[in-house]
Amino acid sequence: MENSTPSELEKKPSPKLIPLKNRRLNKPSMYQKVFSSGKVLRSMPLTLRFSIEDQDHSRLGFIIRKKVGKAPMRNSIRRTLRCAFQNLLQNFLQNNSKGYWIVFDVSNQASKCHRKELRSEADRLLNNMVNSK
Repeated sequence: MENSTPSELEKKPSPKLIPLKNRRLNKPSMYQKVFSSGKVLRSMPLTLRFSIEDQDHSRLGFIIRKKVGKAPMRNSIRRTLRCAFQNLLQNFLQNNSKGYWIVFDVSNQASKCHRKELRSEADRLLNNMVNSK
Protein backbone atom coordinates (compact mmCIF):
# COMPACT_ATOMS: atom_id res chain seq x y z
CA MET A 1 0.00 0.00 0.00
CA GLU A 2 1.38 3.36 -0.98
CA ASN A 3 1.50 6.38 1.27
CA SER A 4 -0.13 9.41 -0.21
CA THR A 5 -0.30 12.93 1.05
CA PRO A 6 -3.55 14.88 1.13
CA SER A 7 -2.38 17.06 -1.76
CA GLU A 8 -2.03 13.99 -3.95
CA LEU A 9 -5.52 12.72 -3.18
CA GLU A 10 -8.33 13.58 -5.53
CA LYS A 11 -10.19 16.53 -4.11
CA LYS A 12 -13.79 17.09 -4.95
CA PRO A 13 -14.13 20.57 -6.43
CA SER A 14 -16.30 22.79 -4.31
CA PRO A 15 -18.82 24.96 -6.12
CA LYS A 16 -17.86 28.60 -6.43
CA LEU A 17 -19.97 30.66 -4.09
CA ILE A 18 -21.13 34.08 -5.17
CA PRO A 19 -19.71 36.78 -2.87
CA LEU A 20 -22.42 38.48 -0.86
CA LYS A 21 -20.71 41.71 0.11
CA ASN A 22 -22.66 43.75 -2.46
CA ARG A 23 -25.84 41.71 -1.99
CA ARG A 24 -26.81 42.89 1.49
CA LEU A 25 -29.82 44.86 2.55
CA ASN A 26 -27.81 47.47 4.41
CA LYS A 27 -30.17 50.41 4.88
CA PRO A 28 -33.28 50.66 7.07
CA SER A 29 -35.22 51.98 4.07
CA MET A 30 -34.52 48.72 2.21
CA TYR A 31 -35.96 46.68 5.08
CA GLN A 32 -38.99 49.01 5.24
CA LYS A 33 -39.63 48.50 1.53
CA VAL A 34 -39.61 44.71 1.95
CA PHE A 35 -41.92 44.92 4.99
CA SER A 36 -44.38 47.32 3.37
CA SER A 37 -44.64 45.95 -0.18
CA GLY A 38 -43.38 42.39 0.13
CA LYS A 39 -44.91 38.97 0.59
CA VAL A 40 -44.50 36.68 3.61
CA LEU A 41 -43.82 32.94 3.87
CA ARG A 42 -43.78 31.36 7.33
CA SER A 43 -42.37 28.12 8.64
CA MET A 44 -41.27 27.57 12.19
CA PRO A 45 -38.64 28.88 13.17
CA LEU A 46 -38.26 31.14 10.11
CA THR A 47 -40.24 33.87 8.45
CA LEU A 48 -39.20 34.81 4.94
CA ARG A 49 -40.23 38.21 3.62
CA PHE A 50 -39.45 39.08 0.04
CA SER A 51 -40.07 41.75 -2.52
CA ILE A 52 -39.42 41.61 -6.26
CA GLU A 53 -37.40 44.60 -7.40
CA ASP A 54 -36.30 45.97 -10.78
CA GLN A 55 -32.65 45.25 -10.15
CA ASP A 56 -30.28 42.85 -11.82
CA HIS A 57 -29.29 41.10 -8.59
CA SER A 58 -30.89 39.91 -5.37
CA ARG A 59 -30.17 41.15 -1.86
CA LEU A 60 -30.37 39.48 1.54
CA GLY A 61 -30.97 40.71 5.09
CA PHE A 62 -31.45 39.14 8.52
CA ILE A 63 -33.42 39.89 11.67
CA ILE A 64 -32.01 37.80 14.50
CA ARG A 65 -32.85 38.98 17.98
CA LYS A 66 -30.59 38.57 20.99
CA LYS A 67 -33.18 36.27 22.58
CA VAL A 68 -32.18 33.62 20.03
CA GLY A 69 -28.87 33.11 21.80
CA LYS A 70 -25.41 34.47 22.27
CA ALA A 71 -23.37 35.84 19.38
CA PRO A 72 -21.83 32.50 18.26
CA MET A 73 -25.31 30.98 17.98
CA ARG A 74 -26.67 33.94 16.01
CA ASN A 75 -23.64 33.92 13.72
CA SER A 76 -24.04 30.20 13.10
CA ILE A 77 -27.68 30.70 12.13
CA ARG A 78 -26.70 33.60 9.86
CA ARG A 79 -24.03 31.49 8.13
CA THR A 80 -26.51 28.67 7.58
CA LEU A 81 -29.10 30.98 6.03
CA ARG A 82 -26.48 32.76 3.93
CA CYS A 83 -25.32 29.44 2.50
CA ALA A 84 -28.90 28.52 1.55
CA PHE A 85 -29.23 31.88 -0.23
CA GLN A 86 -25.96 31.36 -2.11
CA ASN A 87 -27.11 27.96 -3.35
CA LEU A 88 -30.37 29.48 -4.51
CA LEU A 89 -28.46 32.17 -6.41
CA GLN A 90 -26.44 29.53 -8.23
CA ASN A 91 -29.41 27.33 -9.11
CA PHE A 92 -32.32 29.65 -9.86
CA LEU A 93 -31.76 33.36 -9.69
CA GLN A 94 -28.86 33.70 -12.12
CA ASN A 95 -31.14 32.82 -15.04
CA ASN A 96 -33.85 35.13 -13.77
CA SER A 97 -33.92 38.83 -14.59
CA LYS A 98 -35.82 39.68 -11.40
CA GLY A 99 -34.04 40.86 -8.31
CA TYR A 100 -35.41 39.57 -5.02
CA TRP A 101 -34.93 41.45 -1.77
CA ILE A 102 -35.12 38.82 0.96
CA VAL A 103 -35.32 39.21 4.75
CA PHE A 104 -35.03 36.19 7.04
CA ASP A 105 -36.74 36.83 10.36
CA VAL A 106 -35.55 34.21 12.86
CA SER A 107 -37.72 33.29 15.85
CA ASN A 108 -36.45 32.51 19.34
CA GLN A 109 -37.01 28.78 18.74
CA ALA A 110 -34.22 28.63 16.13
CA SER A 111 -31.57 27.96 18.76
CA LYS A 112 -33.30 24.67 19.60
CA CYS A 113 -33.17 23.44 16.00
CA HIS A 114 -30.30 21.56 14.45
CA ARG A 115 -28.53 23.39 11.63
CA LYS A 116 -29.63 20.69 9.19
CA GLU A 117 -33.30 21.30 10.03
CA LEU A 118 -32.84 25.06 9.76
CA ARG A 119 -31.14 24.68 6.39
CA SER A 120 -33.89 22.44 5.02
CA GLU A 121 -36.58 24.92 6.15
CA ALA A 122 -34.67 27.80 4.56
CA ASP A 123 -34.29 25.86 1.30
CA ARG A 124 -37.99 25.02 1.30
CA LEU A 125 -39.02 28.64 1.90
CA LEU A 126 -36.65 29.94 -0.78
CA ASN A 127 -37.95 27.42 -3.32
CA ASN A 128 -41.54 28.39 -2.48
CA MET A 129 -40.58 32.03 -2.97
CA VAL A 130 -39.18 31.38 -6.45
CA ASN A 131 -42.20 29.30 -7.43
CA SER A 132 -44.77 31.83 -6.14
CA LYS A 133 -46.09 34.37 -8.57
